[in-house]
Formats: sequence, structure tokens, C-alpha cells
Amino acid sequence: MKQAEAKRLLIQTWDEWINKQPVQSSKATGRESLKFFYELQDARSPLLNFDSRGRDKWLILHAWLLSEGRVSD
Repeated sequence: MKQAEAKRLLIQTWDEWINKQPVQSSKATGRESLKFFYELQDARSPLLNFDSRGRDKWLILHAWLLSEGRVSD
């Protein structure tokens, strides 16, 4: 899967996931993004099957969430 498609799908999945969490979406931080990543990883989600070019996929995901204003650092 290409990064652009993965980003779009992961942001959409994040929005659904964070609404089910006990934290307000506007107060989400890196802690929640890491939890989200681990849940996807544990479920062996195909959403994480994107080309990371050797970079850490959680860092990529977290950067996407930051750039979209979904989490704060």
C-alpha cells in the first residue's frame, strides 16, 4: 500500500478509534497514538502494510496524526 493511501485510511481509522476512548479527541497525545499503533500491530492490521522506507512506522503514523492536528506532542 502506498503511503498516501495508508495515511488517509489510518487517519479515518484513528477518528473512529479515538471516539471510543476515554480521552477527549482534542486532548489526544503521543501516548494515545502509541496505544493506537500497538492495537493495530497486535491485530496485524493491513493498514500498517505501507512502505516505510526503513523508518519506524509508529513515528510515521505519529507524524501524520500531528500534521493533521489529531494529536499534540
